[in-house]
Amino acid sequence: MGLFSKGKKGQTVALIDIGSASVGGAYAYYIKDAQPVIYYTVRADIGLREGESITDSMLRSLEFVKRHMTTEGAPLLRRETGSGSVDKVLVAIAAPWQETRVTNTHIEESRPFTFTHAHVDTATRAVEVPEDRVTLGHTIVATILNGYQVPTPFGKRASRAEIVLLASSMEKAAAERIESSLRQAFHTHTIELIGFAPAAYTVFRDLYPHQDDFILLDVTGKGTDLLFVKHGIIKHVASVPQGTHDLLQTAKVSWRKQHEEEAGPLTKSVNVLFKEETHAIEKEWIEHLHTILQEFSLTDALPHAIFLLSDTRTRDYLKRTLEMSTLRALWLSDKPLAIIPVTPSHLCMSLKTRGISDSDLFLGILALYSGKKSIHIYPALEAKKPESSMVVSMAPE
Repeated sequence: MGLFSKGKKGQTVALIDIGSASVGGAYAYYIKDAQPVIYYTVRADIGLREGESITDSMLRSLEFVKRHMTTEGAPLLRRETGSGSVDKVLVAIAAPWQETRVTNTHIEESRPFTFTHAHVDTATRAVEVPEDRVTLGHTIVATILNGYQVPTPFGKRASRAEIVLLASSMEKAAAERIESSLRQAFHTHTIELIGFAPAAYTVFRDLYPHQDDFILLDVTGKGTDLLFVKHGIIKHVASVPQGTHDLLQTAKVSWRKQHEEEAGPLTKSVNVLFKEETHAIEKEWIEHLHTILQEFSLTDALPHAIFLLSDTRTRDYLKRTLEMSTLRALWLSDKPLAIIPVTPSHLCMSLKTRGISDSDLFLGILALYSGKKSIHIYPALEAKKPESSMVVSMAPE
């Protein structure tokens, strides 16, 4: 089912991005055959308090985002669109609460058969989810009939078929608490939880239709996620435990040591200490990436395009670190490696912004994903292109 109903001019979707280091929120307004408009954004860091679990910290930041969306964003939305209510809430979940994996289902029969939705249903039901987790749905990455990728396979005949799925799941307790919290704020039962990785893959596949081979490197918060795409198909999903949070925490500790020592600019000794500490984190991060890239290179040639997703504070630093690292030796080719830091400007051609909004890459990706004709039901089989985003940067109380 699409976003639009007969007789209704537009639809408003509340977008919630729950990452490992922050929670963001936005209102996206959609009118058929027009660019989506984002009217309001807000983001809050997830700050752990003593004795508090990371889930409790995340929910506290979510409360902060909800409060500002309802008290600040909704009145603005009402003035601009005539209504401050939402038709749907779309929530993207990242690690550590969510995980995504690639599954391959093979079907082979002695006689040709007609490929139907029942084959997809069988493949999705075969994905096992532990009792303490809940599925966030399945995204079809590819359907391959008799060895050939077929974007619209239903009704076609084949003797062999392969269905490649992205299967996402998350902690059941966290999902229930998130849904309950959002239902109280937005008074809607239409709340959809998805993994961020499938949404990002769907958006980048449509934004760069001629880029068949690439790595999507998401470096934020408390971890790094990698998606390997070959011939337009996700072949592998992996993660490492280091992210931008570790780097920023090291900086904070070093600055605190410096200020305990004396006021003013960094002393030489503290500056050396800072470099040593950050170098140790960089080295550990690069070593983890090296292991994952090397493992992938054993079966597939590494893509020469890397799309780097990160926040503005660390984007340039991460690009320089990757370019200067030993990772480049893994590409056994003279072809230059392209590390492309993705910014909101890459998305803004498909999205308008109004009111109180600022550039936010991750909410932009979610807005593009939400703008698709159909959300999360066989999205990889659709041809329609998406749409972009923005953030009033605040800290939870």
